[in-house]
Amino acid sequence: MRKEELKISKSHNRPNVLGWVIIPIILLTIWEISARNVNQPWIFPTVTKVVEQLAHPLRDHYASGSLLSNTLVSLLRVLIGFLLAALAGVMLGIIMGSIRFVRNAIEPIVELLRPLCPIAWLPFAIVVFKLKTLPQLFGAGYSHSILDQVQLGMIFVIFVGGFFPVLTNTLDGVAGVRRNYVLLAQTLGATRRQVFLHVYLPAAMPMILTGLRQGLGLCWFVIIAAEMMTGSYSGIGYLLIYASDNSAMDIVIAAMLIIGGLGALLCCGVRKIMSSAVRWQVKEI
Repeated sequence: MRKEELKISKSHNRPNVLGWVIIPIILLTIWEISARNVNQPWIFPTVTKVVEQLAHPLRDHYASGSLLSNTLVSLLRVLIGFLLAALAGVMLGIIMGSIRFVRNAIEPIVELLRPLCPIAWLPFAIVVFKLKTLPQLFGAGYSHSILDQVQLGMIFVIFVGGFFPVLTNTLDGVAGVRRNYVLLAQTLGATRRQVFLHVYLPAAMPMILTGLRQGLGLCWFVIIAAEMMTGSYSGIGYLLIYASDNSAMDIVIAAMLIIGGLGALLCCGVRKIMSSAVRWQVKEI
């Protein structure tokens, strides 16, 4: 029986050759042949043209920056906004889940704001924060660094996008903690801080990590959409829409591949972190 389980686990761990190698090669071949037959690179570029753009990520495009520089700007914006959203969402979710009075007071406001699309906050963010950047927030003025591209308005919109998935999942995770665990810890003399660190936080961790994964994916989606709107002058989303206006479809598709690839890598990274918590939860059950 043990040998059969090992065989099954090994088969699950083998790389999916069909999905990761064969099918992509077939699709790329069809794409290359079709593009050569159409022979309109400003509408349908060949694979080789797109690969050429990806192979030169430092090449400047229309004085709007390179693929690499714009990608780094987008990543920095997302990481700052997501870290703020994760910190606020986890803390507030744990407080709301463990203190009923706080939950009853705040939950109606959360349910009112949560259905709003994060992009709908962009006009509000532009009016409130204008074009102020992160260094200007601390009175540093123009710092001649990548931080000058991190506008407070975009950070706010990213924060809104990631905050609610993290909050709701954390709240559900904490609310689902068995009351017996809390009572047992209190009976053994645990303080509120110890109950928080050793009961609520570990028991809610799988749901918290699920919320972090969802929030990070939404943050990445939000920043790309926000960078495509009027008022943005950097970021991979900005470069994509700017290249589209100039009929440079090879740059557009290269930017699309970068967006999809980085989004997948971010989600895979959070999924790997989640795997340890999931194994712990299964062992506990």
